[in-house]
Amino acid sequence: MKTLWGFIIGFVVCGICFFLIASEVYYSNTPRSCMSCHEMRVFYNTWKLSAHGLAEKGAVRAKCVDCHLPHTSLSGYLLAKARAGLHDYLAHFSGKMNTPEKWLDYVKQREMRETVKPIAFDSGCRQCHKVLIGNGIPLKAIKAHKAYLLGETKKTCVSCHRSVGHGDIVSTFTELTRKQNKGG
Repeated sequence: MKTLWGFIIGFVVCGICFFLIASEVYYSNTPRSCMSCHEMRVFYNTWKLSAHGLAEKGAVRAKCVDCHLPHTSLSGYLLAKARAGLHDYLAHFSGKMNTPEKWLDYVKQREMRETVKPIAFDSGCRQCHKVLIGNGIPLKAIKAHKAYLLGETKKTCVSCHRSVGHGDIVSTFTELTRKQNKGG
């Protein structure tokens, strides 16, 4: 009888833990959740004005997690979400990324490296953009997409479509840094 009660209590506790974790994963999938840290507000504001943000009429609205987490498997998604969350949490509380100047340095350093860990994942783009070669697509894009689909290039979606998520983020951080250094 004790074993049965232990099993029931354990099952209930696991169910409650699962519900709490699932609700946090669900809540943290929203742009508003990502913007809750002040460091991310500039990304939220630039996303709102981007091709997949709130300003574009008729375009696909992409949430942060649609681009910034891989969509190849549930375990990969959850692991990347946990890593990104821990990274952002540590960066927030350490002050590592708390000014536009620090973000600008980070973005410029990423651009200079030949290989970098992705910030945006092709699997997210491909969730919506399934047809890369077809009617209405310019010839230059067809050639680039063909090379991509055949694995003849190491370029990613964001290599060519840099401003789709946040516009010209380097210019934005440059302007914010200039204003900060002027004291305004």
